[in-house]
Amino acid sequence: MKNFFFPRLLSLTLFSSLCFSEIEFKMGLGSCNDQRLPTPAWSALQKENLDTFFFLGDNVYGDVPSGELENLKHSYEIFDSVMPQWLKKTEKLVIWDDHDYGLNDGGGSYRNKADAQKLFNNFWNIPQDDLRRSRDGIYFSSEKTIGKKSVLFIGLDTRYFRSELTKVNDKYVPNDKRGATILGDEQWKWLKAQLNKPHDILILATSIQLLATEHRFEKWSNFPNEREQIISLLNQLDSTVLIVSGDRHRGGIYKQGDLVEITSSSLNRGLPPIPETDNLLLGKTHTIHNYGIVEFTNSKLQLFLKDEQMNVLESLEIPLK
Repeated sequence: MKNFFFPRLLSLTLFSSLCFSEIEFKMGLGSCNDQRLPTPAWSALQKENLDTFFFLGDNVYGDVPSGELENLKHSYEIFDSVMPQWLKKTEKLVIWDDHDYGLNDGGGSYRNKADAQKLFNNFWNIPQDDLRRSRDGIYFSSEKTIGKKSVLFIGLDTRYFRSELTKVNDKYVPNDKRGATILGDEQWKWLKAQLNKPHDILILATSIQLLATEHRFEKWSNFPNEREQIISLLNQLDSTVLIVSGDRHRGGIYKQGDLVEITSSSLNRGLPPIPETDNLLLGKTHTIHNYGIVEFTNSKLQLFLKDEQMNVLESLEIPLK
């Protein structure tokens, strides 16, 4: 028995070690974090030993119906006081959504958006020479070499330039008017230039969902011309593309052709377990508190949606091109 089990145990240990060492970079994902509520997921995420954490919007809840910013300022102050020290020391990538923009479902007509951007830049310590300090909108790009792969991270601003939503019977419906936009002209020009950069992997962050089409809330398909345009651009790329999003207070993984989207929401504002599906959904959606993990290896991206006890809710492997 001893001679039978020892080699097997050694083999399993070696296999486990090889699998662990294959992970070259680990990114956490999260959205919809109310600074006034406990966030048990921070403890779980600390154990994940992340290289970076991507805040996908609604990073604080500071909006009020008037759109005034005093409450948003106070919300950032509270979050600063409760943010774990390990997270403060961890590299962070950040975009915003409506609740940290200043107005629920707010878009381009929001009168305080420039001042909201200043609050955003100051709280997240955006460097003074960063373009987000001198141009409208909080969209950005960042490049990393992970293993032997070049990775392009792009964070979109789906608020600052967005046209008005169209609502019928308490449901957002498509706005297909000519010129209706999510990104605006300047951000579109910038995005096309970024996508032309040489890269092996693209991580594209959008606060609202890009692939899902069937729910009644905010999503790219409310602006079908914009959705068609960005999907066309992504499908023309030779790189491996992963879309990451938040907003929904439910998490899930979606797939359309070669495009995959993981929605991680929410960190601490879960919903009752009301079922929701979509033609592009893989598995189920989850309304309990959750976060996302993306593991980069030399051959694949490994996606996980986990609850705040680190239990895996959904997972998917994406082979690298």
